[in-house]
Amino acid sequence: MTKHKPLFHNQQKFMAFSLFCSSTLALLMSGCGSTLTSETKLRVRILGSLTQPTGATGTKSPMAQVYLFNNVSLQPADGSAAVDMYSGDPEELRIVSRPQEVWSTTDLTDYEDVSFSSATVKFDPLVVVIDQAGEEHSITLDTGDLVMSEPFSLTAGTEKVITVRASWGKTITPSDDTTPETTVSAPSFTLFLGETE
Repeated sequence: MTKHKPLFHNQQKFMAFSLFCSSTLALLMSGCGSTLTSETKLRVRILGSLTQPTGATGTKSPMAQVYLFNNVSLQPADGSAAVDMYSGDPEELRIVSRPQEVWSTTDLTDYEDVSFSSATVKFDPLVVVIDQAGEEHSITLDTGDLVMSEPFSLTAGTEKVITVRASWGKTITPSDDTTPETTVSAPSFTLFLGETE
């Protein structure tokens, strides 16, 4: 008569199988579009987009742009004074076509479950545009205060993400025989809110 080994014939294999199941479950949950966290978090990220802004007439797109980040301000829905979330020194950011973090905080205990009507991400209006040849060109935005008007609240244990998309496609007109200087149009900006990815 043939003897069959038990499915888990020793404790070591059982522990290994349990670890595999736990790891697999964690991976499946991490792919469901949310992150399990006990912290309340708010962060801002920015990226460049090759979408051409309305009114731009250039033929080339930047390789990168350099911004000076100053602050994030939240406007309570009850009309009380705006809350400045950042008190550090201005930070220089080199922006490319993939998302990068501008700022984040978990110091939100006083603002959990508070409703906000808008958020403003504040940059210096002076922006340095870097073309594909590595040359730098300065432009001045009409305003560096970029407003997201979507209402939101900072629910305990969740992470909110404000994304700034700078549309800068074909905003550069290179110099040539008829145009003595390179000209650069300002990008347009779109801000939107999401949960953590």
